[in-house]
This record gives sequence, structure tokens and C-alpha cells, in this order.
Amino acid sequence: MGVMERLASDIPALPLDIGRIIIGAVLFVYFFNTLRQARDFSDPDGLIDHGLLCRLFPPTRVSLFQPGMPGWLFRAVFVCACVAALMVVAGFHPRPAGAFLFLAALSNLRWNVLASYLDDAMIHIFCLWIVLLPVGSTLNVPDLLASASGNLTDPSGDLSTGPGSAAAAGTPVLDTWLAATVPGTAPRAFIANMALVYVVAGLYKFTSPMWRDGSAMHSALRMPIARAPGFWTLRWRTPLRLVTWAALVLEPLFALIFVLPPGMALKWLLVAGAIVFHLGIAFTLKIPYSNLAMMGAIPLALSPEIMQGWLGAPQLERAVAASPGPAGWIALTLVALITIQVVWEAANTGRRLRPRYSSSGWDNPVRGLLWMFGIFQSYRLFDWVDERNHHVRFEVTRVGGEPPADPGALFPQSMRHLLLQSYLVGNIWMRMSPAQLEQVRRALLIRHARRYARTYPDGGTIEAVAIVQRVTKDNLELTRGERRPMMRFTCRGGRAVMHHPKEE
Repeated sequence: MGVMERLASDIPALPLDIGRIIIGAVLFVYFFNTLRQARDFSDPDGLIDHGLLCRLFPPTRVSLFQPGMPGWLFRAVFVCACVAALMVVAGFHPRPAGAFLFLAALSNLRWNVLASYLDDAMIHIFCLWIVLLPVGSTLNVPDLLASASGNLTDPSGDLSTGPGSAAAAGTPVLDTWLAATVPGTAPRAFIANMALVYVVAGLYKFTSPMWRDGSAMHSALRMPIARAPGFWTLRWRTPLRLVTWAALVLEPLFALIFVLPPGMALKWLLVAGAIVFHLGIAFTLKIPYSNLAMMGAIPLALSPEIMQGWLGAPQLERAVAASPGPAGWIALTLVALITIQVVWEAANTGRRLRPRYSSSGWDNPVRGLLWMFGIFQSYRLFDWVDERNHHVRFEVTRVGGEPPADPGALFPQSMRHLLLQSYLVGNIWMRMSPAQLEQVRRALLIRHARRYARTYPDGGTIEAVAIVQRVTKDNLELTRGERRPMMRFTCRGGRAVMHHPKEE
């Protein structure tokens, strides 16, 4: 049997659909939160000057969202995305629903590119995989309804009756799901993509001095992107150093989950480690969606254990598909291009990271090609901590001796808000020239002031100062802050009259 025949051979459908349900649930929460934050990020009068961004970064215009669209239209798209995510969970036309989710996630990523981060990059690729994977043949609501009405038939005619099997319980719909198989090319490409995530994210951390000396996790947990940065004081230095080194060693090894033989003790240890790893990040840092969605790949890696070990299904005889099919070929091409992209990026890492600002075009042509087709992937998670470990705290005061204002009212602390605020202190994530950064910074300050004035129409004169410092292993107590004036404005009748910076 040739390589392509092995790739195309059938696999059990049920573990794949367990992953579909996990990913679909994550997608629902992601789009619900995007809907909830639409006022600040998507609306024309929100915190982001989308017209300015489209002029500065023309590639972001390849999107469903365009300047001039009313706010209600963004909300309508996000509501439909929530419905589509529930369709994925229910197994009701999941692949067309995934196509809509991909377009919505891609458009949101590009429309809000200043506030986009790892979760957005990974979520839109999971939406694409929902389209490419043969999901929905099991664990779906239509089959349950058909079974309840007595209309479900078993297409294979060969039901499992072994000990512990669903057939022993006499449930026809479970019998059908246990017997269901799907072509394996796209699922195996998906596995390769997930393994690549672990390998790339894990190996890049070895280039980071803070990961190697054990201070990276403590630094990350003291940054505002952590859920409780004040909790991780110096008493956690030693435990977090051990956690850092453990993650450094284990993360690239998680790729072995997808290739180790069924039932192997090492495989179970790595699975347990991956679950703790992803849940730990989701609960301690404001990066939940990509980490929870990654757990949707684990059932596919445990397919033999689930089917034969837990459900008592018979061993699947390898059936050979005629060819990978269109979705399979697209999946293989996608993984090949992403692999080339990350290898190209790795080969040029030293050259690319030295300049902080650049107005040049794509220096990775494969990345540019994937972008044009709607795919933006970067698997580098926290290897940037040495360069970007800024801690920013804001002081917001009312001029004239009035009680101090709440800093969170002017500068909220969600992940997207924090990303926008990073541009205010020069901790940029998009590559741009100093002139472009100044335009973006000015627009952000003015729009933050307008947002505050809408909430506090007669709030008086407000002055904002940022206390900025680096979170290093010798500054974990955050005692070296530098004060930087941000802006001064007056709230009058729901409008913000800017004193600094002046509106143009």
C-alpha cells in the first residue's frame, strides 16, 4: 500500500466528532465574546480608527468588513456566527457552518488587526479545519431525532455486539455511530498541523534566555495579560521556575501524542501533561480560546483507546479510499505551506527580529500567499517574553482636586484592550514605521478619551499617566516604573475636548 493510500484509508468517525463538539463549543464562546466587545472594537466609533488602518495596511481590506459599515451589521455577523457555532456542536450541516465561521473569524482578525493575537490566529484556522474535516457523521442531533422517530438505519449492516459496546445496550443510533468511518486524509493532515504547533512553539522557546534561565513564566504571570498578576509574588519564584523548565521540555514532546502506539504509558503521561498545560494557560492567562480548542485534537490522537478500549468497538479493518479527494488535497497543501512558512521564518529569525520597525513588504512570500487566501498562522507563544515583557499601569486623575478616576474606566483590562494599550507605550506587535506608530497612537488616545466621555458626560478634566517597566527576573516586584504622560482631556456634554494630544 502506497503513502497516499495509507493517508486516505478510513478512520473511525466518532473521535473526530468528539473533537468537533469541543471546538464548536469554544467557537461559540469566542464569537459570543466578540459580539459583546463589538462596541469597543468593531464599531466605526469604537477604539480603533479602521479607516486609518486600511490606509496604513492595505492588505487588511481583503475582508468582509469594510469602512463605512454600520455597527449593527457587525453584530448581525457575530450573532450568525454564534448560531453557526451551535450548528457545529449539534452536527447540523457543520461544514457549511464552518465556512461561514471561517469568513467571520478571518474578517474579524483583519478588521481588528491591532487587537488581534494568538487566539484569533488559531481560531480562524480551526474554523477552516471544520470545513476540511469529514465531521458530522456521528454525535449529531439529526441522527438522534431520526432515531427517536424510528427512521435511523445502519448503513454498514454490521453492528458491534462485543462486551462493553453500545450495541449491548440496544441503542441503534450508537450502533451506527460506532460503525461509522470517514476518509482519513484530512484528519491526518489536521494531526500534522497540531503536531507542528507543539514543535514550533516549543522549540522557539529554546531561543529565549528567560525560558532557559527559568524566569519566563513568572515574568508572563506578572504582566497585565495574566488574570491575577498581583498574586504571583516572589514566593512563587522557585515553583514557577520549575514550571517554566517543565514546559520548555514537554511542549515539543506533546507532538508525540499523535504518533505513539495505543495504550503506551508515555502517551498517557503526555496527554495528561498537555491537558494540564492548556488548562493552566487558559486559567492563568487571557489566552483561553486557542488553548481550549487545541484540546479538540486530543480525542483524534486517542482514537484507538476511545473506540476499542472505552467503547468496545471492533478493530477497524483498513479500508482504502480511491484518492484523498478535494478536501484531502487542500488539507495536505495547507499543512505543506504552513510548514514551509515556519521553516522559512525560523531560518530568518535572527535577521527579522532585530529591527523593531519596518515599512517593508512581506519578507516571507509563503506567509504572504497564505495571507491572501485568508490564513495567518504564528505558533510562537511566549518566546517573545524577553523583548515584550512590559508591565503597564495607568493612573487616571481628575484635575482640580476631585476624587481620582477609575483607571479601568479609561483603559479596560481585557486582552484586546491591553493589546491596543501596548501601542501607546511603543510595545508594538505589528511592524510599522515610527510615523505610522505615531498616527496609530494619537488615534487610539483620542478614541479612548471619547469612549470615556460617552460614559461620563460631565466627568471634568482627566489626566492619564502610564507607569511603564520591564518584568525581568530582577524586577519581579515591579519597583522600577517610569512615568509617561499619556493625555489630558475634558468631558463636556458627552464629548471629549482634547488638550493633549490635540485633535487634528
